[in-house]
Parts: sequence; structure tokens; C-alpha cells
Amino acid sequence: MRSLLIFLCLSLAACAPRGTLKYAAPDPRGTVEEIWVANFRPTQPPAEGQRSPPRPDALRFRRNDVSVPPTHRTGQVEWPKGAPDAATDFVTLRTKEYQNIGHFARQIARADQSGTKETLIFVHGYNVTHGEAVYQLAQVAHDFEIEAPTVLFSWPSAGATPGYIYDRDSVLIARDQLEKVIVALTRDPSRQVILMGHSMGNLLLMETLRQIEISGSLNIARKIDGLFMVSPDIDGELFYTQAARLDALPDPTIILAADQDRALRVSAFLTGRTNRLGSQTDRSSVRDLPISVVDVSSVANGGLDHSVALTSPAAIAIIRNLNRKTLPGEAKVPPLVDLATLGQ
Repeated sequence: MRSLLIFLCLSLAACAPRGTLKYAAPDPRGTVEEIWVANFRPTQPPAEGQRSPPRPDALRFRRNDVSVPPTHRTGQVEWPKGAPDAATDFVTLRTKEYQNIGHFARQIARADQSGTKETLIFVHGYNVTHGEAVYQLAQVAHDFEIEAPTVLFSWPSAGATPGYIYDRDSVLIARDQLEKVIVALTRDPSRQVILMGHSMGNLLLMETLRQIEISGSLNIARKIDGLFMVSPDIDGELFYTQAARLDALPDPTIILAADQDRALRVSAFLTGRTNRLGSQTDRSSVRDLPISVVDVSSVANGGLDHSVALTSPAAIAIIRNLNRKTLPGEAKVPPLVDLATLGQ
């Protein structure tokens, strides 16, 4: 109960306006990350008497060029504390709009200098603003040294702690739009995608994969070259039914879990369970499925421990070399991995 109260206090403190993109002139010492965005965020304010805005009817597409400061510390997003300055802060240098999803997909393919013909699609979690999602992906792309194009699917999270149920409903509403993005980015026969989700974003990924399997809109085994699930906020039984419905899971499929994840502890409490998929470091939830479970508990960096794999310098250093296949690369990992052992 004490952990729950601490979490709620921290979360309520975060309800103030936060996480907006800040623009500034470039610093020649900074590193620029191109973040391609499929934006499914609301465009209208809440209606009278409502606390949350109506979800949109369509996607919008753009590219944000984000500057990572030369003073950047691995695992951190250096938000401006005053006037944005590219020498010390994450800032947006410029944006470019795209008319439709076809134009968007073609430009991503043309911008790919990695030689992999892969695109990473990142799906953020609960209680995340659009700006936070953009800068989080810029941090991930920079720290994991991802060379392939990185695409953010920005779904309509309320960006507020009381919006948990609103966010769960938004996930279900966003399934069709995420399917459209995945299909568009793999329409070229030579191109594949890698999927990465954080927290509740993994629920959206799994629901969309299940929908794709049922609709037959693409061949998951051939077109999705990896599924990377960070701290998934999913009920274990629900996940098993979602995954078992697929003819084949993306290869590889990797779950990064931490048993001390305080945010998932609260989520489990709210659902009357003892844990969530992202807080189970054994294989009980995945059972016989061909999934690797990576235990990141040993390299937690404090706080809520809900983004350990994305924010812990130790975890980032190890994972970056552990499995280049998923980020993207080549190697495979065993079914259950303890990062502390790998780091020795």
C-alpha cells in the first residue's frame, strides 16, 4: 500500500502541463535523430462537460528532426528547464508534413541509409503526451544506436494519471490505425518492420497483431522481423490468448520484465491480480510459446522502474550488444536471460 501511495503522489504531481515539443536552433555538437510520426492524437479540445478530448477520425503524418544535446546522459531525456537550448536540451529543429500514408511510407524507404530495409515502429505507453513520446523515441534511437528509420505511432493517451481507462479504450480504438501503418510500411515487397512497445503500448501491439492475423492483411512471419516488448502492461492470461491466436509470432519475440516494477504493481492492483506480464520474470505467462524473457530487475535504476530497459545505462549497454536482430541486427537470445549474468 505504501508503494501505491508513493506512486499516486508522484503521478498526481505529474498532472501539470508537461511534455510539449520545444523548438530551437541547432548546436553543431548535437546529434540529429529523424523521428517519423504517425499521429493519431486528438485535434479538438474536450466537449463541454467532458474531461478528455474526442479521438480523431484519421491519421496525420510528419517527420520531426530532434536534436540530442552533446551533454546527453544515456537513458535520460534532457527536457528544457527554461529557454530551450540545443547545447543542453532535447529540442526540435524542424518538422515536415506528409499528405497521406503512401507518401509517408515512400519517404521513409527513401531515407533509409541502413541497408537493412527495416523500419522500427515504436508504440508508447499509458499517460504519455505526444511530445514525451517523440523525445522518448529520439532517446531510444540515439542510445541504442538504431540506424534504421524510426517511426512513432502516437495514439490518443490522455497524458494524465486519471486517464487509465480512457487510455485502455484509446488502445482499442487505435487498432485499425496501427494496422494501416504496419501494412503501409511493409507494402514494398523488400521491406519489413520491427515492433517495439512500452507499457500499455504492448496491449495495442498484441491486439493489432491478432487483428492482422484474423484479417490476413499481411504475413506476420515474413513482414515483421521482431517484437520487442518493454514492461508490457498486459494481463498474462490475456497475452497468452492473443499470442496463441497467431499462426507464428514475430521472430524473435522478446519480453523485458522487472519484478519490482512499481507502475505495473499498481496496474495489477487495479485489476485484482498479483502481477502483469511485465513484472513476471519467469515463463509462466508465455508457457510453451517461442518467446525470450529478459529479466532486467538486476539493473533497475530506481524510481518506478517502469522503463528499465530504455533508461538504465547498464541495461542499454548490454541489450545493445545482446541482440542486434531486434534493433535491428542478427543474433538470437536464449528463452530466459538475466542481464546481470550477461554483464559479468
